[in-house]
Amino acid sequence: MPADFGEALSERELEIVSLVAQGLTNREIAVRVYLSPNTVKVHLRNIFSKTGVASRTELTMLAVKEGWIAVAPMFEPAPSELQYEDDATATAPAPVLSAPSTPPWPRARWIGLTLGLLLLALVLWLPQRPSVGAAGETSAAALVDLPVGEGGIAAFAGETGWREVAPLPVRRARLGLAAFEGHLYAVGGLTAEGASARLDIYDIEADRWSEGAALPMPLANVGAAAIAGRIVVPGGCDSQGIPVTAVHAYAPLTDAWETLADLPAPLCGYALATFEEQLYLFGGWDGQRDRAVALRYDPAEDIWETLPSPYVARAFGAAATFGREIFYVGGYDGTERATCEVFLPDEETWKSCPALLQPRGGLSLASVGGYIYAIGGGWGGYLGFSERLTPQQQTWGVEETPLVGEWRNLGLVAWETSLFATGGWSGDFLNRTYIFDALPFRVFIPAP
Repeated sequence: MPADFGEALSERELEIVSLVAQGLTNREIAVRVYLSPNTVKVHLRNIFSKTGVASRTELTMLAVKEGWIAVAPMFEPAPSELQYEDDATATAPAPVLSAPSTPPWPRARWIGLTLGLLLLALVLWLPQRPSVGAAGETSAAALVDLPVGEGGIAAFAGETGWREVAPLPVRRARLGLAAFEGHLYAVGGLTAEGASARLDIYDIEADRWSEGAALPMPLANVGAAAIAGRIVVPGGCDSQGIPVTAVHAYAPLTDAWETLADLPAPLCGYALATFEEQLYLFGGWDGQRDRAVALRYDPAEDIWETLPSPYVARAFGAAATFGREIFYVGGYDGTERATCEVFLPDEETWKSCPALLQPRGGLSLASVGGYIYAIGGGWGGYLGFSERLTPQQQTWGVEETPLVGEWRNLGLVAWETSLFATGGWSGDFLNRTYIFDALPFRVFIPAP
C-alpha cells in the first residue's frame, strides 16, 4: 500500500530518519539496520511521501523541528581552529541522537553541521519569497541534459501500482507523446547524440514498438497531441537548441508528415492540451526568456489565436483537460514551481488552483478516472512521489511513482483507463515504458 501524506512514521522509519540526519548514505544505512539498499530506498520513499519533504536536508530539518532527533549543544571554535572537510561534509547537516552510541564528533564535523544548518535556513527562506509574473530565468543550458555517470538513475524496485512494458527503442527525454486509436506516438526528443527526428509507435494491445516516418527536422523540448486525426507537434528546439515556429503534423493512415500554420513566435518547452478538437499551448521558452503566453490552434481554419496570458511566465510546465477546464501546472524558470492555474475555454479567463505539494519542473500531466495526475519532476529537489488532484475537492494527494530521485521531461498520456509514461531523464536518458491502471476494475452492464 502506498504511504499517504501526514501518516505517522513507523519505528523503523524513525530509525532511518535518524541515520539520514547523521549524513549516512543508503548503503551505509543498510549495513546499520541489516537491510538491503533497495529496502532502504523503499523506506525512504515512504518517509518522503508521509512527510512531504523533497530532500534529505529538508527531512533532517523536519526531524529536528518535530523532536524526532536532538541536536547536541555546539561550541564556537576559535578562528585559527577552523578546519573544513570535503564539500559533502561542509554542507550536509549532521545532528546527533540524544543518546549517541558513538564517540564524540571531531571539531571539523561540528563546523560542517553549523554551515549546513545555515544553508538549511537559507533554503527554507527562499520559497517564502513572493513569486511574480515576470519573465523567468531559464537559460539555454536548461534545454540539454548531461549524464552524471553510473548510479545516476534512481530506480525504485519495490511494489507500486505501475508495471513495466516494452521499452522505448531509443533512450531519450524532452519528447512529445500522443495517443490515437490504440497506439502511442513518441515524437522527437533529446538523446545522447542530440535532438532526434525519430517517431516510434507503440501498439498498446500487442505491447510492441515500431518505427514510423521521421520528423522533417530533429526537434527536442516538444509536445505532441492527437487532434483531427493527426499527431500535431508545434515548435520545439532544433539541433542547435534554437526554438522554431514550424508546426508539423503526422497522418497515421499514410505514415507521412505535413506542415501546418506556424506558431506566432518560436517556442519550445511549452505545455500542451486539447479541448473540443482544438489545441491549447501554454508557456514555453522563446530563445531569450520564459513566456506567459496562451495560444489556441483551430485545425478547421489552420490558424493560431492568442488568448489571455497565464499569471506566471514559465517553461516546462504541463497541462491537462478535465471537464471544461484546462489545468496548467508546475514549470521551471530557473527553479522548479508548484504553480497551478486553470484556463476556462468557454470564458477565455484564468483562475488559480491549489499549488502542488512540491515544486515540479519538467513534469507531465494527464487526466483519467476523475483525477489529474502530476508525474515526474525532480529538476532541483528530490522526487519522492507523484501527485493526484481531486478537482471536486481541490486537493492534491500523494501518488505512487516508479522512479524516485528525479524523473523529468518524460512522455505521459492517458488512454482509456490507464496512464502510459515513457522516456525522460533520471541521471541519464531513459527508455523505460510504464503503465499505471488508474481504474483497474471496470463495470460492464449487459444489454437488455
